Amino acid sequence: MIYHFIINGKSGKDNKSLVETKIREACFKRKINYDIKYTERPSDAKRIAEEFPDEECVIFSVGGDGNLNDTLNGIVGSKNKILANIPAGSGNDFSRTLMKLDDGIHSVDIGSINHRYFINVACVGLDADVAENVAITREKKWIPTSQRFNASFVYTYFKYLPKNVKIKIGESEIKDDITILAICNAQYYGSGYHIAPHALLDDGFFDIYLAKKMPKIKILPMLLALARGKHEKYSAINRYQESSVHIESEQKLSFNVDGELMRGNSFDIKLHKAAVKVFNDKQFIYEIIK
Repeated sequence: MIYHFIINGKSGKDNKSLVETKIREACFKRKINYDIKYTERPSDAKRIAEEFPDEECVIFSVGGDGNLNDTLNGIVGSKNKILANIPAGSGNDFSRTLMKLDDGIHSVDIGSINHRYFINVACVGLDADVAENVAITREKKWIPTSQRFNASFVYTYFKYLPKNVKIKIGESEIKDDITILAICNAQYYGSGYHIAPHALLDDGFFDIYLAKKMPKIKILPMLLALARGKHEKYSAINRYQESSVHIESEQKLSFNVDGELMRGNSFDIKLHKAAVKVFNDKQFIYEIIK
């Protein structure tokens, strides 16, 4: 079996030439056939993954959650391509759930939102606006990469206005102002916030968290609890387990989908049971990112 590595040379803070050297050493040690390709522009990972022959192989995304999402969208529908992840970005949230699985190949669920697939979390509201505004913090060179999300949160918190939306979650229909709506296939987002502590990658359901409009003074303690996965005790948080969500709004919404931005007024989100195979090898990954 061949290993393909798709490296996002612009993600994270790691020296990519060093990462490449470690990949070569780890594969040589195991006598694994491999090749390495670099992305140059958005969606390159999707195109590269699609171009690999549909034969038994492991395709590693080397970068953050956005590069992983692009790679995922390039292999969905193939019979033999197996997804894997080397977390070398700034957030690396999906890897936090993946590392809880045993080593080996696992069939996992994925979601789709309109025309795009996702494997981690799709969200709209305060959390999505924070992710969108991270771009502003990148312009401030004095903000460390590890603090971009926190800096964006402070900026967004003072400017945030609730979103007026219509939502259908399974058979439940809601029309209200919301603070957060997170549709979770995996457990973490926002560089380690434990949004969905009960989520499983193979149970056939999203774990969905909805927080309606809240006074700003109550948002902060709720988010501190969310960071530790203790937010379910708040009455403002509603949790659902369903396989479909529809959301629409008269105002343009920004959806954060595995770290990638989607904008629109209407979104259909569906779960696809056991739609991809994911490979996990903790020691191999550790040797590359240690």
